[in-house]
Amino acid sequence: MPFRRMLLALALALAARTAAMAQSPNLVLISLDTVRADRLAPWGGSPDLAPNLNALAARGSAFASCFAPAPLTLPSHATMLTGVFPEVSGLRDNGFGTLAPGVPTLAEVLAARGYTTAAVIAAPVLDDQYGLNRGFGSYDDDMGAAVYRPGNEVTDRAIARIRAPRKGPLFLFVHYFDAHFPYNWPPAFARHTKDADYDSAVAFVDSEVGRLMKALPPDTVVAVVSDHGEGLGDHGEPTHGVFLFQATVHVVCFLQGPGVPQGKKVSGPTSLCDVARTLAALAGAPASALEGDGVDLLALARGSAPPFRAFPLESWVPFSQYRWHPLFGVTDGRYKWVRGKVDRLYDLASDPGETKNLAAAPPPDAKALKGKLPAQPAAAPSQGKVDPALLGLGYAPAPGGSYDPASLPDPYDRAFVLQAITEARIERSDGDLGKAVARLKSAAEKDTGDPSVWFEYGETLRRAGRYTEAVAALERALTISPQVYQVWTSKGHALLALEKGEEAARAYEKAVALQPDFTPAVNALAAYYLDTGKSERALTLVERAIAAGTGDFNTYLLRGQLFLMGQRTGDAAKDFELAVRLSPHPEETLKEEADTYVAVKREAEGEALYVEGTRRFPAYAPNYLALGSLSLKRGHADEALAQFRKALGLKLDAPTRRQVEGLVRKLEAGAGGAASK
Repeated sequence: MPFRRMLLALALALAARTAAMAQSPNLVLISLDTVRADRLAPWGGSPDLAPNLNALAARGSAFASCFAPAPLTLPSHATMLTGVFPEVSGLRDNGFGTLAPGVPTLAEVLAARGYTTAAVIAAPVLDDQYGLNRGFGSYDDDMGAAVYRPGNEVTDRAIARIRAPRKGPLFLFVHYFDAHFPYNWPPAFARHTKDADYDSAVAFVDSEVGRLMKALPPDTVVAVVSDHGEGLGDHGEPTHGVFLFQATVHVVCFLQGPGVPQGKKVSGPTSLCDVARTLAALAGAPASALEGDGVDLLALARGSAPPFRAFPLESWVPFSQYRWHPLFGVTDGRYKWVRGKVDRLYDLASDPGETKNLAAAPPPDAKALKGKLPAQPAAAPSQGKVDPALLGLGYAPAPGGSYDPASLPDPYDRAFVLQAITEARIERSDGDLGKAVARLKSAAEKDTGDPSVWFEYGETLRRAGRYTEAVAALERALTISPQVYQVWTSKGHALLALEKGEEAARAYEKAVALQPDFTPAVNALAAYYLDTGKSERALTLVERAIAAGTGDFNTYLLRGQLFLMGQRTGDAAKDFELAVRLSPHPEETLKEEADTYVAVKREAEGEALYVEGTRRFPAYAPNYLALGSLSLKRGHADEALAQFRKALGLKLDAPTRRQVEGLVRKLEAGAGGAASK
């Protein structure tokens, strides 16, 4: 009888759990990386820029004063997905740390309640190495060789998850990254506004959210948030990560779906820490299932009185990237205190642009908030290796360094450096290297302890061909932060240009020791080994990179060259084919393949590849020059002259054009002399 009662109890419990699962809605959390709140209509944005998001918010409940805990992707998403602030999550800066093991995640709570949990990630800054994958049955974060996933691919993968067979309700986390610098959008979404690139990317994300919404079943509650905003030049910040102004910590937050009040706008302060608590409550989980101070946003939307809360804010990028004083803040939605080298206080109600610092004479009702400022940590969180994938996203953390707050400059006094680096990068990409060098030289001389500005200065000098000066500037950066492997790599490139091969190799070896997955250093070192007869060492490097999945087209090109030298012709051909297919400039890679065959005395095969290059890339001049050189070597002056003339009709740099023109004149003179005889 007791056994029967036990079976009955188990059956009743199972029936209750099954009933709860049947009543639980599908949940979708959409993260709009880097989308400023003021781009959407509920926050004062244009109704035309993001019509899908605006309509979605209008059909639900919007939270007008929601704050991110940090103006960075990783710490803000940690708060969004756990309900705890960065000090507790352990994730305080992009590229460093792992989610604290004792902190439960929203996905874990929902999985325990029978949900199928899945995530589609758009950028490596949320890679599973940081621990945010805990609780997800599927965490789709493999970017392959891409820097990040475009919105259309994110939507396609998310829709596939929605349509996949499953048991129980679905929790789907979808991350869009297109509004993050360098901003991504198809031509059809181009906008002609003051911030055209950024607004075009937001419009593209909006379109993809609209496409995703059409695929959702009707019993779905959708939460839409942004993890932080974008400076766009406000207060001298081009992008985000340094300051704690509203442009980057005031975020989008709204809910829509069954049971969500429609057309509601909640004005009281909220935080990304509330998102996890709200979605867990929708699934029927008790408040104790998650840690942190989050509240149920739906309760606020339904009219519950909001409790008084003060939300912590922090930014470690000033230290980890520039060796400036980190910033710590607190806000209650009305006032915002920020502590750096000095305190700053803003009244967000009367001064939304945060132009007046009231810290010297704070209003009486703001004084109590000052006591809630976060304590100054004893150590910086920016320790360890930095994932090379972050470099392509504009982040350049410099690990290590002595953390002595009293000796660090105030970030507010260094905003000019942010502008200088941004403008110099644009000038550099436009080919105006002299202007970029002058701009960065001035910034570096004024901010002498900043590894980032010395690196940018040294790298720009290197690209300008001023290699000796470049080495000196890069060594200044390494004196401040010797663990920055991209600086060692740049120094290696400069030394190689100065024909100091052994010193260059030591710099590359240092970079690879610091980060074995940094492909530019691996390729450069392997190429040096190849050129100096150390083929086995070169092969070991490139094969390790390929096995780890970090090799690029150059890695395959190098292995193909090594295979060809080792008489492994079939293997070489496969690698060459893959290198050309992966290359962003296949015409150049195909010619390098041809050059390799010529170098190993297989001229016929090399010549055939040059000819193939002229067929596939008829506007690429170097193939004609190579064919002309081969003809000249064989004494076929007329054939050489024809190839050189074809090259002159195409794009050539000025020095090469002068050389070819001189050669053509000589050949023409020789042909004329031969004809006169």
